[in-house]
Amino acid sequence: MLLSILAFLFANLIPSLGSGIVSAPADTIDVTAEHYRIYRSDGTKATMDDIRAAIKKVDVVFVGEQHDDPVSHFIEQRVLEAMYDTYGNGAVLSMEMFSRDTQYIVDEYLAGLITDSHFQLSSSPWSNYPQDYKPLVDFAKENGLAVIAANAPRRYANRVTRNGRSSLLDLSDQALTFVAPLPYGASSEKYTGQWNKVMSEAMASMKPATPVVAAEPTPKEHKMGEGHEMKEGMEMKEGMEMTHEMKEGAEHKMGEGHEMKEGMEMKHEMGEGHEMKEGMEMKHEMGEGHEMKEGMEMTHELKMKHDAPPPPAPSSPQHGGDTMLDAQTLWDATMAWSIAEHLARRPGSKVVHMVGGFHSETGTGTPEHLVQYRPGTRFMVITMKTVDDVTVFNQEEHAGMGDFVILGDASLPRTYGTRTR
Repeated sequence: MLLSILAFLFANLIPSLGSGIVSAPADTIDVTAEHYRIYRSDGTKATMDDIRAAIKKVDVVFVGEQHDDPVSHFIEQRVLEAMYDTYGNGAVLSMEMFSRDTQYIVDEYLAGLITDSHFQLSSSPWSNYPQDYKPLVDFAKENGLAVIAANAPRRYANRVTRNGRSSLLDLSDQALTFVAPLPYGASSEKYTGQWNKVMSEAMASMKPATPVVAAEPTPKEHKMGEGHEMKEGMEMKEGMEMTHEMKEGAEHKMGEGHEMKEGMEMKHEMGEGHEMKEGMEMKHEMGEGHEMKEGMEMTHELKMKHDAPPPPAPSSPQHGGDTMLDAQTLWDATMAWSIAEHLARRPGSKVVHMVGGFHSETGTGTPEHLVQYRPGTRFMVITMKTVDDVTVFNQEEHAGMGDFVILGDASLPRTYGTRTR
């Protein structure tokens, strides 16, 4: 979120990291009705009752969160409760935050076969699991709900980033059960455009704030998340040039006055956690619910039944074979496959999928793959955004981002400052 992936959701993360907000455990953050507002896709005001009513008309609800946002986690809990109130044991919790190879561990915990401590030791949860996601899993456990560990393992997304999507063919039959069936679909044109925009903004934000006067160092290697290597002066595709130089003693400003110096550890939440190393560690968690601006086409209409987009070509290249986008798409496709697989196995189930916002906002990403795997699936998208004034719905920024768009108060403490996988 999330590829959940790269220097990706800088546009979202950096403002919150640079705001001076102090992190706090989720259970110490008191979210009230004053801290958020619910809107429909066109900006008209809505309520939780409207969301509950809409839940009755769909098969899958996508809740696109910002990972460190207390309002996101507050709403997720309310939506899961509403799903249970509506469908009882037919409600299913699906999560980006666990990969398919941990499904049996999740099931063991739900069945009471292992302790909570062993569950957390064995399932590789995100470091913010106790405050942000444990309440959801425990609600499911207490009420007998299934939980889908929906995502592809990071090691396989890493392989795609390094060697391309065809490299997955080298995996064992067992390993291939943990990803979407091959060949998995390409990203849609619209999703690709959204990706390019975010990447362009991320690259722009990485330019050094002060001139570098030190002697030219030996070129150093940047690890951009899942093993994707970018060296000094390397020109990015899609018309973007990587101009961010990291020289000894240089000071880097990453937006909003946030400074990073050599040897300093700083983690940006950009989904699945991408690392850039040069004497410092910097993890990007993709899926913070990045905001799309500047004329982005928004065609996701407010309706309870979404039509399937034209099928993407399974092996068509994106941006000259952009392997990072292919890795991101592997996550989208695998989460969609996990949901479709569960619905086929348990007819009548209704799924709520918790995921980083980029994977689902505007109805692209995971929802697009879902309707390819399971045509006719009715879904709804709820998108979270963090803003300074929750009473102002910005048509340019927020319209079309989801069937419901929930604006959360940016002045609330973040649920964590950094996180690891």
